[in-house]
Amino acid sequence: MRPSLLTTPPEILEHIVLLAVRDSPHGPPSVLRSLRLTCRILNETLSVEHNPHLYLMLFFHSFDMSSPNRHLPSQRLSALALEKELRTRHIALQCIRRRNFDHPDLAGVLATVYIIFLEDDGRNYEQIDTASKNAWPLENEVNTLTVALLWFTTSHCGLRQETQLRQRSIDMLSYYAYAGFRYPCFTEPENMFYLSDKTKLAVSSYGMSPPSRPATMTVRYFGVQTKFTLPPIAPFAILSQFARAEEFPLKVPPQLPANRREALMAGILSGPTKEDIEHFNAHCNTRLICSRSGDSPVDGFLKSRSHDPDWSRSLPGVLSTEPSYYVPGTLSGYWRGSSMMPCLDFYKSMLSSAEAPSTFPSSGRFPLYVRFREYYCYSTTTPVPVEEGKSAFFNAFLPQGCHWYEVKDGLELVGKNNSFRTKYEPFRRQQDSPQCGDAQDSSQGGEIRDVIIVGETEEPYASAWNGYKYIGRVRPSDGLVILVRGPHDVHTDLPGRALFRGYGE
Repeated sequence: MRPSLLTTPPEILEHIVLLAVRDSPHGPPSVLRSLRLTCRILNETLSVEHNPHLYLMLFFHSFDMSSPNRHLPSQRLSALALEKELRTRHIALQCIRRRNFDHPDLAGVLATVYIIFLEDDGRNYEQIDTASKNAWPLENEVNTLTVALLWFTTSHCGLRQETQLRQRSIDMLSYYAYAGFRYPCFTEPENMFYLSDKTKLAVSSYGMSPPSRPATMTVRYFGVQTKFTLPPIAPFAILSQFARAEEFPLKVPPQLPANRREALMAGILSGPTKEDIEHFNAHCNTRLICSRSGDSPVDGFLKSRSHDPDWSRSLPGVLSTEPSYYVPGTLSGYWRGSSMMPCLDFYKSMLSSAEAPSTFPSSGRFPLYVRFREYYCYSTTTPVPVEEGKSAFFNAFLPQGCHWYEVKDGLELVGKNNSFRTKYEPFRRQQDSPQCGDAQDSSQGGEIRDVIIVGETEEPYASAWNGYKYIGRVRPSDGLVILVRGPHDVHTDLPGRALFRGYGE
């Protein structure tokens, strides 16, 4: 007869389990669960009723016993009791590991961990220490809304007062801000331009991409129980992190020329001057929501109108009109800000590990100066074909080899080998309304079918911070903006392409 786990004596199976657990001493014994799920025979053989000694050894292997032995009568330390306590402790530690602070019995979880601390002789602390480290925080309802409200309530006065907590806040927000593969800044999968029920998620070493996140909850809104779609946590974490990082201005190296004129006189054609850095520190800051509370309407817009796309994404079931996921003109004009990103090697290490890094290396801010223009494809025009495939997102869903040229009255786009040629035009603003949130212009018979955004870094900022050009597209299903950046001069040795994505506001 061939050897089989089903015919293996229970004491040998116990030995196998204990050897496997020895290699992974922290956390629940996953090998035991896997074996018990294999078949009915193994489930019974490895149960506490049939193999109480196994559970005694598992508890002794994971937790200290001197304190329970001192305080509890022997009948309270039976194999069945130890199995139940083992289960209780691993559930509590898993809750801590996952940062699940909306657990229905959070007080009970914390009480269990407190008792584990009281009984610690070294082994207990190792379990708690492991549970407290290297865990990605959850993107659940409480965390998402807490980080969102943190951004909405961030003010200049508050930032000045949180000097002792500022770096701690940056560190906590970094998990959500930098790990885009775990916390995407959009609500729908990134690999689809036109969404469908057949959209598939990718699988990598850290699991589903992106990991499952709570999509909806129910709230009472104007007296009716209403479906509420949770926003992604990443945009709010990024904005809050930038607002705090900007409290640390760039230092001005004393050896730099004072201004562009002095640089040119010294034969320096590119690179920042003292004046450039001072301008960046003074003007390239995140505009806080709180700073807009007293603002008067701009171009006919009330403050709340800037949130209409977010409102449409969060409460789609109660809309009385067509949803406005992207307001025309949102990105048109001059933009100045900054970008922060971890180094490539560190990011790759995050991708290849299922555990969260204990700390994030500091990331400097790089100035961004861009002038964007929006061009529209109306119903009477054929839109640019949508690129499909795994890499389509990284080219903003534009066909590979597509060329574009700005002309007097619009934007011409030509496919590789002249496979297509089309022309987009500026927004047709309605004459009777100061608002530009409507997606159609009935007076000219043009419903918007597609939006393409182009931009570039202009002088004098290109000389200081490198010259780049941008092109991107707006996803119609949710208003996601995808922008591809590349050097303005393809023959230079400037850093390569970069991808920017997110919702406009």
